Amino acid sequence: MNLQFLKYFVLLAEHKNFTRAAEKIPVVQSTFSAGIKKLEESLDVNLFHRDKRNVRLSPEGQRMLPLAKKMLAQWHEIENEFADGENRLLRLGLLDNIVIEAVVPMFRNYQEIYGQYQVKMVESTLVELFQKLDQEELDGIFIEKQDIDEEFYAARPAFSERLDIAVSHQNPLAAASSLPLEALEGMPFIERTNCPLFEEVTAQMKAKKIKVNPVFQAQNNDTVTSLVSAGVGVSLAAQTNNMISGIKFIPLSDALFVRELIFVWKKSNKSRALKSFISF
Repeated sequence: MNLQFLKYFVLLAEHKNFTRAAEKIPVVQSTFSAGIKKLEESLDVNLFHRDKRNVRLSPEGQRMLPLAKKMLAQWHEIENEFADGENRLLRLGLLDNIVIEAVVPMFRNYQEIYGQYQVKMVESTLVELFQKLDQEELDGIFIEKQDIDEEFYAARPAFSERLDIAVSHQNPLAAASSLPLEALEGMPFIERTNCPLFEEVTAQMKAKKIKVNPVFQAQNNDTVTSLVSAGVGVSLAAQTNNMISGIKFIPLSDALFVRELIFVWKKSNKSRALKSFISF
């Protein structure tokens, strides 16, 4: 059995989308799809149910997932056994305005497979992150999508952050499945001033002549969600993979505030830990 195909399987089970999963390797989608097909043929089962929009695990796929993770973890233990003297620390940097809850599931899934590597994370500004990357104090950094010097760096898509209307479960708006931006008119509003999309949000509100009632200016997402959960006000906040107690995230029906994040590393970095994370 091809271990690479097992990696494809685990990634597709996590991302539920062929394009996004293939980008994580990275390989072209046709190669990724062919690998999944060959894995299914070798086992003589359908591991996924597919339709035009969704990919989800079949019952056989659900049985296969923990076994695949276990097999990959065992292989990496074998690799680690013969990696004499190699640094087993993966050092990652996060832009200081990234919502940490968005990356925690990624690291948890990574360490289920690559448990032999210890992950160390730091938050910092863009300039400081690149300085640490250049000085080889970090193996890779998560930053906002931008042009990079391709002579020295490589990058791959990481994830995206989308702003939704965040309200407490007791708020009358919580019953809605989607809302226009105008729904914020006159509402007690918690601003996240350190959000990279803050100026875009402000501009759209001004263009639509929407006036909110600012009650707090927060620097980070944790403060915003705590205040929203307590019923202090509503906000526009990044949805995460984790449920936040007491908060309902409601998609906007007439506006879209999204930023793309990428993972960047130095091409000269030969760390086995970094290689494992790139291929994860």
